[in-house]
Amino acid sequence: MTIKTIVSKAWLTAMLPLASFVGLILPASAEDDVFLWQVESTSNTVYLLGSIHLLRETDYPLSQPIQAAFEDAEAVVFEIDIAESKSPQAVETFVQAALPDRPDEVLYNALDSETYRLAEETMAEIGLPFTGFNSFEPWVLYLSLVDMQALQLGFEPAYGVDAYFFERANLASKDILTLETVEEQVGFFDGLSAPIQADLVRQTLLELDTFETSMETMVAAWKSGDVSAFESVVLDGVANFPEVYDALLVQRNQNWIADIESFIDRSDDYLVVVGAAHLVGEDSVIQLLQDKGYIVEQSRNSSDRRAP
Repeated sequence: MTIKTIVSKAWLTAMLPLASFVGLILPASAEDDVFLWQVESTSNTVYLLGSIHLLRETDYPLSQPIQAAFEDAEAVVFEIDIAESKSPQAVETFVQAALPDRPDEVLYNALDSETYRLAEETMAEIGLPFTGFNSFEPWVLYLSLVDMQALQLGFEPAYGVDAYFFERANLASKDILTLETVEEQVGFFDGLSAPIQADLVRQTLLELDTFETSMETMVAAWKSGDVSAFESVVLDGVANFPEVYDALLVQRNQNWIADIESFIDRSDDYLVVVGAAHLVGEDSVIQLLQDKGYIVEQSRNSSDRRAP
């Protein structure tokens, strides 16, 4: 497997929440809330669906309210154009962004000796060619570590909620819109300082042995629509990384609000599918809309019916 192939695979998981989760696995029930909100206007409904970007085939079918929101919407909005993100041009954009601009951004300069040694040992265990990563900034190694651990557990981008609905929206000939470009999304990682990137690599390496429990916990909280639990699982993980929190969540949430507001009061209904982490916490899209006076209600899964 070439380094460029690894980088290409890592790009597919670029918006996966940080691999630092805490908590207990939560049971789901048919009466749980759903990670879906809606804003009603006099002329339409805008649905806000929190996505998990990597899921397993066994995590389907999705709940009935989520399916109903998709059926109701004439237009579906995603973070980026998923088809474009798989193109050779997008991969090249990712690779170019991953190349260091300064000597301190090179992997072997950014990592301390102990972290570098641990990374080298871990990648050897995984079976990836570690030396090739020295051509890139540390964030590429971080994404690749998360990517490989998730794939080994059966969590794949193809089963992500956004990928699932992107395919269905195309098949149903629904209008498809995006909130940002591939270049913009890559830029959020590329813009992180070298020390912060190194810290992400270090923390991820130290927590790989708890990765499976962390993923199960996050998915269980998402399935049960437990906002408080999901918030503690994901946002507590970035508490020690304010620069990451600001770049990957706060700034992007603020950037999206104008577009989301523009969908309200149109004649068509919209389903907005974004990473679930963007819909929780005091800086979330939900909170920003509420601060502007909108009534945003969370959906409930009130029956045992499941979407096909």
